[in-house]
Amino acid sequence: MIINHKRKFVFVCVPKTSSTTLSKHFIKVDEINLNGNKSWLKRKWHWPMKHIKKHYGHWPIRQYYKFAYHRNPWDRMISSWIEFTSEKGHLDTWSSGMTEDFKSFEDFILNFRNTKWAEDIHFQPTYWYTHSDHGTKIVDHIARYDDWEKETETIFAKIGLNLKDMQEKRWRKTKRTKDYKEYYTNDKMIDEVAQHFKLDIETFGDKF
Repeated sequence: MIINHKRKFVFVCVPKTSSTTLSKHFIKVDEINLNGNKSWLKRKWHWPMKHIKKHYGHWPIRQYYKFAYHRNPWDRMISSWIEFTSEKGHLDTWSSGMTEDFKSFEDFILNFRNTKWAEDIHFQPTYWYTHSDHGTKIVDHIARYDDWEKETETIFAKIGLNLKDMQEKRWRKTKRTKDYKEYYTNDKMIDEVAQHFKLDIETFGDKF
C-alpha cells in the first residue's frame, strides 16, 4: 500500500497489477519518507483496504482517494506462476516452495486450492482487497488492468500526476511468449481458477 498525505490518496496494491511499478513511482516522485525502514513497506505492501482502515483509521484517510487495480484472474494466475517461480526476489523470500510443491503450471492450478498457497496474500481475489467483510466496496475506484494506460491516466489526473513522467511503465511485466489462454490446456484448469476467484468473476464480470 501507499498512503500519500501530500496528494491525499491511498493505493491498495493488488498483486500482479503493476503495483510495484506504480508504488516505486509514487515513492520517487514525492520522495516519500519510509524512515529508512524497508520492512515497514514490505510487511504491508499487499494489505487490503479493510486492514488499512483498521490500522490507519486514526489518520485523515477517510476523505482520501482510494484506488486499486483488477486483473482478469486467469491472466493473473499465469503471470503469478511465471514470476513467482523465476524471479529471484520472490524465490529468496517466500515463493521457493512453489517449485517444490508443484511440477508445472497445470499441476499448480489443479491442486493449489487444497494447499496453503490458496490462503497466501499473493493469490487473494481483488474483492478481498477492495471490499469489506460484509461485501461493501470500500475504495473509490477499481481500475481495469486490461485498460491500464487509460485507467492510470485518469487516476494520475485525479491525484495531480502525469503518466508521461513515468520513465518505465510496468517494468516488471511478466515476459511470456503466448496469450494467457494458451496456458490452460483443459477445462478443469479453467474451472479451478473460476472457483478460487468466484467473487471477482461475479463482481467484475470476468470471462476466460
